[in-house]
Amino acid sequence: MSDVIISIVVPVYNVQDYITECLESIAAQTYTNGVECIIVDDCGKDNSMKKAKEFLNDYKGEILFSIISHECNRGLSAARNTGIMNAKGKYVLFIDSDDTILPDCLKFFTEVTLKYPDAEMIAAGAKTTEKKSKKRFTMEKPFPDYSNNPEWIVRTLLMRGGRNGIPVTAWNRLVKKEFLLQHQLFFREGLMHEDELWNFMLAQELSCIAFCKHDTYFYRTRPQSIITSYRTKDERALACLPLWYDILGRFTPERQKEQTHSLWQIINDANPSCYDRKVRKNTREILWKLVKKNIWPTSYLIFLYLIPFIFYIKFIRKQIPKLSKIDTTAYNCCIS
Repeated sequence: MSDVIISIVVPVYNVQDYITECLESIAAQTYTNGVECIIVDDCGKDNSMKKAKEFLNDYKGEILFSIISHECNRGLSAARNTGIMNAKGKYVLFIDSDDTILPDCLKFFTEVTLKYPDAEMIAAGAKTTEKKSKKRFTMEKPFPDYSNNPEWIVRTLLMRGGRNGIPVTAWNRLVKKEFLLQHQLFFREGLMHEDELWNFMLAQELSCIAFCKHDTYFYRTRPQSIITSYRTKDERALACLPLWYDILGRFTPERQKEQTHSLWQIINDANPSCYDRKVRKNTREILWKLVKKNIWPTSYLIFLYLIPFIFYIKFIRKQIPKLSKIDTTAYNCCIS
């Protein structure tokens, strides 16, 4: 086997119904030269790794498969970080173990790397059964084939998959390993929705990006996934609070407009109209901090949280003199 060019990282945790299909899609690639696949065993409680090992025992192809096992369950972020640190390739490609890649995935990515060798990241399109996400994951947008304009890159990444934005995912992105290490672009362990923070940090550092206009990935939504595991929108928003504060702490003066837009959208996606008092209190606190920096949101969040709060304070202030008057009158009556 020649020198490794692409290192595929597949974190595995409780995906026994999907892991074989995932690995089969990797093995079935039309391009296999210089490819390794690192399977990170994150200590699940089902037969995922048993099925993975059974598959590898029968595999006879060119891709170099290997397994790295954690001593205990550490989460998706840690599994991806383990993959980065052990990758031998020039590029790293993350694949979630309940998803699959299309047969020409590595072929299309490799073609782009040869055409634009200085690109630090290559983004490609994805297919999904989720109707709402079909337009979001496609690369059939007004994107150039290549850009080395940092202003355009940060704006496009922080649009978060809108009409002209890049979807917020870690999977299906071919990234240079040297670039990840140089800027310490690891995933924060113990954080829910780690892709959001990673994408936010990535946007600050990218100077060259290329696009593969083909669909290379199949994204599966399933009831047991992290995103769909929340019982209520309050529960999901509570889990996102550390993420919101972490992103707020990473704001930079020259990127505040784009960063604010990204943060609003992240909060919006977590169902901000929930009823949990802690979530609403913390969201108001974030809004106030940004307003104090003279950053005014364009989102409807300000109408949900900030304006009602202002009117509530004004209402209370108006009532205080009336209440004081009533109390004084009652006191005088008792004296007489």
